[in-house]
Amino acid sequence: MKENSVDVWDAFLNTLENRGLSGEWEVASEVQEELINYFKTKIDMGVVDGKTAFPSDLIWNEYIWRFPEEMRHKLTASAERVLESDPDNGAAVKFLTIVEARTAYDVPTDKFWHLWEKATTLLPNEVDICYLMFENAGFDILLDEGVVAFERLFERYREGEKPTLYQWLFRCCYDYLYVVSRPTNFYNRLESDNPLMERWTAVMGKIQAVFEEQLEKTPDHWHTVRMLTEIHEAVGNSAAREKTLKKARSVFENQLEQDENDRNALRGLADIHERLGNAELARAYKLKVDPSLGWEGQVLPDFSAAVDVDGNPISLADYRGKVVLLDFWAVWCGPCLGEIPNIKAAYEKYHDKGFDVIGVSFDEDAAVLREFIAEKEIPWRQILDGGGFGGTFAKQYGVHSIPAPFLIDREGKVLSVKARGSLLDELIEAEIEGKAG
Repeated sequence: MKENSVDVWDAFLNTLENRGLSGEWEVASEVQEELINYFKTKIDMGVVDGKTAFPSDLIWNEYIWRFPEEMRHKLTASAERVLESDPDNGAAVKFLTIVEARTAYDVPTDKFWHLWEKATTLLPNEVDICYLMFENAGFDILLDEGVVAFERLFERYREGEKPTLYQWLFRCCYDYLYVVSRPTNFYNRLESDNPLMERWTAVMGKIQAVFEEQLEKTPDHWHTVRMLTEIHEAVGNSAAREKTLKKARSVFENQLEQDENDRNALRGLADIHERLGNAELARAYKLKVDPSLGWEGQVLPDFSAAVDVDGNPISLADYRGKVVLLDFWAVWCGPCLGEIPNIKAAYEKYHDKGFDVIGVSFDEDAAVLREFIAEKEIPWRQILDGGGFGGTFAKQYGVHSIPAPFLIDREGKVLSVKARGSLLDELIEAEIEGKAG
């Protein structure tokens, strides 16, 4: 990386070991110093034209909370010192707001709201700060803060920034991890006599207009269709909902006539038919997108003639009587690596109660796999299928993407092929504790 260069941050993100990783990064000490100097420079620059010089995706990807703890503490201390001498340094305020937001993961603190209010005053042209507010407002069902976040986002919207506006609205409205915090859910919790109803209705109308405009530009974007129909449902406009769904269905059906394997069209039709109440059709399209879904509720056939990375024979039959996670993954897959802490936590919690894991790696290099297993102290056995998505395991079980976590019960029946995050722990607990009870 080039020291004191504006390319330091991009160069860091482009390094192989950091691309796509979730959780805390491992950053060499000399790289840490470069990044610390980089962000100190951005903080010292303060605010220009109502904006900071921070990378545009800083909030979106929670990058600050992927820094090593020592590095984050140094930057936090630096921002606090800057703020003492320069109370109107919006960059320092924004940095501290982001840090405080992550510590306020369950209930926003008074300190967060104080910093956020100051940040919005000092940064009138930044929309991502509005997202940060909405994200935190959702945890405690703060309807008033939620609507304020959207009102201010639209206040910051300028005619030439329509793509940016759509991206941030999409992030808030659809792509947000905690579905309970979607604006449609906020809206549906309001009583008709709630003084916020008029404000939410006005905001919802603006959001709807943005999504309708985007749908005209990209009629094959099924996520936009999905969110727009949710808005119609929230405001009780069933006729508009049906019109949007039928229009989108026609677009996707035409796409399938051109290419019967168009995965975007298949996903769109699956979602549309699910919303129209056509459960069988929805499932048929889902299976075309992800054939592995067909294994749920079925006894998973064993793999044959397999050996683990140590050359020892291994089969599902060896694990019969246990709850097993058959985890399809790879070292090069960022989301897969993000799941490893969840799997390790479940392994430590339930292993003595009859839970085990079999990893099936789609990596090509056995040495890379062994090194990673040793470094991360992964205790369960691993199979290397270097064929990846064209290999034996992917073909046998219909695995088209990873991570693909197959959770299997004691009798060999597949409980879920989407056992990730908190769902993994919930399903294991229900199976082990429930059967034990």
